[in-house]
Amino acid sequence: ALDSFVPGDQIRVLERAQFPSTLQEVELPSPALFYEGERSAFNSPLVAIVGTRSATTYGKACAFKFAEAFASSGVTVVSGGAMGIDAAAHRGAISGGGKTISILGCGVEKPQPSVNWDLFQEIKKSGAIVSQFAIGTRVASRTLLARNTLIASISTATIVIEAPTKSGALHTAVDAVELGREVFVVPANIDQTSFRGSFGLIRDGATMVTHPDDVLNHLGLKGLAQQQTHKVSPDSLAAQIIAVMSAQATSAQSIVDQTGLDAPLVLSELTMLELDGVIIRDAGGYALKL
Repeated sequence: ALDSFVPGDQIRVLERAQFPSTLQEVELPSPALFYEGERSAFNSPLVAIVGTRSATTYGKACAFKFAEAFASSGVTVVSGGAMGIDAAAHRGAISGGGKTISILGCGVEKPQPSVNWDLFQEIKKSGAIVSQFAIGTRVASRTLLARNTLIASISTATIVIEAPTKSGALHTAVDAVELGREVFVVPANIDQTSFRGSFGLIRDGATMVTHPDDVLNHLGLKGLAQQQTHKVSPDSLAAQIIAVMSAQATSAQSIVDQTGLDAPLVLSELTMLELDGVIIRDAGGYALKL
């Protein structure tokens, strides 16, 4: 039966007739999807956020903030449940009060990696963990490649946050292009080797984006302009950073020196503040938004 329970578990079966519209036109090796969680997660616009497991602080901050913004705008964030960018994207969507779907490269009854077990439980509360593989299937190279293809296939668009030249995220992006779906890329400093695959996507025609609204507006979805202005807690790291800034641009290194905070933490907070519209960045560095 459609949407039936697997005996003895909370795993359900989504048959082809109930696939999201994005999958109706795609040939999948499996005639059904196994999932655990909320079926309603499939009913919203689906946008993928992908990237490397060995992500930088900057990359994870971008994934979190993009996902948070998408989720708060009614978009279901799709990713692969892995460490690094995937986990940051899932957590960002949860933080945004929205839904997120984790596509697995194994049976849905034992999601991998096991280190993300608590995260998978959080995802299922409003979203879903999904697999095209039968119960008992273990992770393998072929299943991960198929997982990447399903991420691209189920999503209206794919955002690559951080990808080196050899990355499963690039496989997802290529699949998305072949399906005629939009591919967006978040930029970084050109000397960051973990972004070289991302730079290649931009060179080959992917759309560069620097703010979640760039994607939402391109896809015709509601942006962030009407959302409540971000409030910074007076005891937060962000408040310490803002305290040493002004309307005059200052470098990230100067902010590190003045606050005494670790550089990765400062870069992460600066990224979040920029995406929240609290500060702006130009060639001279970072400045408070007037």
